[in-house]
Amino acid sequence: MKIFKNWKLVLLLLFVFHNAHAKASKVSYSVSIDSNNPELATIQVSYVLLDNTLTMAPGANQLPNRWATFVHNLRAFSEDGESLNIEQLPSAEWRVHSPLEQRITLTYDVKLDHEEHEWSSGIDAAAYANDLGVFYTGRSLFILVPNNGGTIDVDFKLPNNWGITTPWNARGKKQFSYTADNITALSESILFAGLHEEISIKRKNFELVFALGGDEIIAQKEEFKTLAESVFDYYIDLMGGTPRLPGGRIFSKSVVVINSSDKTDGEGIGNNISLLIDRKGDPMSKMISRFIFSHEFFHLWNGKSFIPEGDSTEWFREGITNYYTLKSMHNFGLLNDQSYLGILNDLFYQRYRTDEGIGKIPMSNGAEKHDHWGIISGGGLFVGIAQDIIIRSETKNTKTLDDLMRGLFQKYGGTNETYSLDELLSSLSAYSGLDQTDFFNKYVLGADRIPIDEYLSMAGLEAKIENENLRITMPEQVSEVKEKMIRGLFGY
Repeated sequence: MKIFKNWKLVLLLLFVFHNAHAKASKVSYSVSIDSNNPELATIQVSYVLLDNTLTMAPGANQLPNRWATFVHNLRAFSEDGESLNIEQLPSAEWRVHSPLEQRITLTYDVKLDHEEHEWSSGIDAAAYANDLGVFYTGRSLFILVPNNGGTIDVDFKLPNNWGITTPWNARGKKQFSYTADNITALSESILFAGLHEEISIKRKNFELVFALGGDEIIAQKEEFKTLAESVFDYYIDLMGGTPRLPGGRIFSKSVVVINSSDKTDGEGIGNNISLLIDRKGDPMSKMISRFIFSHEFFHLWNGKSFIPEGDSTEWFREGITNYYTLKSMHNFGLLNDQSYLGILNDLFYQRYRTDEGIGKIPMSNGAEKHDHWGIISGGGLFVGIAQDIIIRSETKNTKTLDDLMRGLFQKYGGTNETYSLDELLSSLSAYSGLDQTDFFNKYVLGADRIPIDEYLSMAGLEAKIENENLRITMPEQVSEVKEKMIRGLFGY
């Protein structure tokens, strides 16, 4: 039949049509920062109007207009240059009064005065300026427009001698030109533009990029690099591979922005990390900053590669991440045996026992994690330690909690499937050979206080609660099995 003789022509026409349509509906952002006024960003967006509504990502909920508080001079133009009417709506939304299916251009300014407002999660999760440049989260900078799930071009015009660090892939050979995979990759991004320095660490097909700002931070460049390499390698060896995004999407780059500030704080934003370190901080402040980085980094596996189906497993996502964060820091040498055990009391047990919800709020009530960090994150850590000890004790160290973590990564990493609380219960029961239903009913689904001293003693450590402190000391002599258990708890 003639139709089959012309199949190559049909495919060619379909290919041309698809590419012409993709090009016609392309969304492009241009961000300009002037050296005379670096705290003002001017953004231009070119896109096809598929929906009349414009919006900004969730966040800044303490402000009536959310992220729109910082947006000024928003205007819209047709292809012919005609000015279009824009109606401002509540909750960082606008409506463009124009027929659909035509390409339009938006222009607006973002004034970087975020530090004049209070932020419950810290300014590191919003935007700020310092002597070296400017930091933005994607959600604070970009008005989002519909694009049918396609990629998004982002170009920057920067002052002379400035550079920029973003989590997106470079586009072509043009300087400061990038492509974001989708709207989520745009809004959940972070970036730093200025006179900072970069560190790049590559493992297999994955790159971890640090943007370091401030003389105090840049002076620690080699230390940050050594720490990141050690933690990265520890997590890769533990999990059996680099992180994998849901749906099989390529996950090739994550950004860590570190700047000096008047206090230490940090936040995971999408697949990236924003960190501020107190320029006058003591050794404890320094330790906390390293903990925040190592914690948020492990979430690229526990929380990003394998994802819970709901809030009931937030204790696992946060608490187990705390456990492996401590192990990674011990493995690197930031913690020795004594300081590791000291943190279990000084930070986690004290936050756990003094949490106002202790004895009332179940650990499985993950919606309470911000108000009850001690129960969800501290208690979750202790559940992880207890379960690891139970598994090691019952199997003589032939199986460990590590096996569960690798199993979840291998099963769910790169997929859209999620794990459940019931699966954690059944898996932990299977690894130890003991039914953990009663344990879960008491300490996870119930609000009983977990007797962490008893579990630590089971491992061969000398542990007791004394004067409302968790006292833990190393024994002088233990059996070979318990010595391996103790070493396992430390991450050896």
